[in-house]
Order: sequence, then structure tokens, then C-alpha cells
Amino acid sequence: MCLNRVILLCLILLASGVNISAQNCENTIKKCKTPDKSYKVSATSRSIKMRRGKKSRIVLNAYQNREYYFSAYAVKKAGKLQFRIIDAESNKILYDNSSDEMNDNKLFTVTATKKLYIELLAPNWMSKNTYECAAFKIAYRKL
Repeated sequence: MCLNRVILLCLILLASGVNISAQNCENTIKKCKTPDKSYKVSATSRSIKMRRGKKSRIVLNAYQNREYYFSAYAVKKAGKLQFRIIDAESNKILYDNSSDEMNDNKLFTVTATKKLYIELLAPNWMSKNTYECAAFKIAYRKL
């Protein structure tokens, strides 16, 4: 009988839309800075759970003659996010915001179509938690 009550309670919570996970980061992307209306937000943009000491990687197929706007956001406890733009073919770092005062946004022009990796790290982690919410927004416009 007790098991039936537990199952019933779980079903009620799920049906009511109550989030029973410890941390839901899905709307964190809304906290990233957004460029002007001439840019289109890419489906590659992500809300993510950053983990202490671990990198997150986003794969982006960047197309010729487009200007990309990158914006990073993390909750205060995770510290400022470091992000690197890496050429996937040569593994060359094209941009690293750690050499740009940890700037949280960047305009980036692509003259030839290429696959890019965007690596996200939280080098100034201040949280006692294992995970914290972060986001990386990618927007683009044709030149």
C-alpha cells in the first residue's frame, strides 16, 4: 500500500510539471547577451551544466562569409567562463578569451567554411557544488 502511494505521488509531481531534478539549466541561455536583430540565433547555442575541472565542447559548422557573435554566461559561483575557438582540422586556437580579459562575447568573421570547436572551461570555480549552470549563445549574419 505504501509503495502505491509513493508511485501515485511521483505521478502527480510529474503531471504537475514540478521539476524534481536538483538543477535545471535549460533556460540559462536567455541570460547570454544578444546581438542586434540583424543576427539569427543558431540552434547550436546551448544551456549546459558545467562541471568543476571539466571542459565542455560545442561543434560548430561555420559558413563562409558570415559574421558570428559568441556570448558566454555562467552563474556567479562558476566564475567567468573561458572559451576558445579552435579550428577542428588543424587544432589551432583561433581565439581564447583568457588573453582578452575573459571578455564574455566576441565577434568572429569566417571567410571560408570550416568546422570549429568551441571549448568552455570554468577556471575560477568558486562553488561547493559539482555542477553549475552556464550557457553559450551563437548568432550569425551574412556579410
